[in-house]
Amino acid sequence: MNRYSGILIVCTALLLAAPFQGWAEQTADTSAALHVLAGASGALLVSAVAYPLVESDSNRRTAAVVAGLGAGGAFVVGLAKELLDLGGWGEPELSDLLLTLAGGVLAGTAVYALSTLRPAGEEGNLGISAVYGAFGLVLCLPVGEGLYRRTILSLRSRS
Repeated sequence: MNRYSGILIVCTALLLAAPFQGWAEQTADTSAALHVLAGASGALLVSAVAYPLVESDSNRRTAAVVAGLGAGGAFVVGLAKELLDLGGWGEPELSDLLLTLAGGVLAGTAVYALSTLRPAGEEGNLGISAVYGAFGLVLCLPVGEGLYRRTILSLRSRS
């Protein structure tokens, strides 16, 4: 990994983690931040799976396809969550879907930027795919905790 890729990874991590200084306090701002994190996580995980599968004759085309698939994955995550809300798990809101999609677009932009920085002669580079997957898993941890807390509170209030 060259120097610029490392710098971009660190900057992206700081940008994505900045809204979560104290994310354990469940406020309205935290809810919005969790939607952004869910979108970013979904996009990174889809990109991690798609990156080794997409073959193209140019780094930019491959990067665009992988980033687009990642953003599409974030949209699917947001839509699935809103459908669950519609089914009685919460309040369906368009703003939640848009926040999730925004997180996916943010992560997709980072995926595109990192993927185009890959050296042109480098074939079969799965290392960056592992980085996308690792970041996706790390970013889904606060989202999972939020869903767990919400489910526990919901079950306690029903009984």
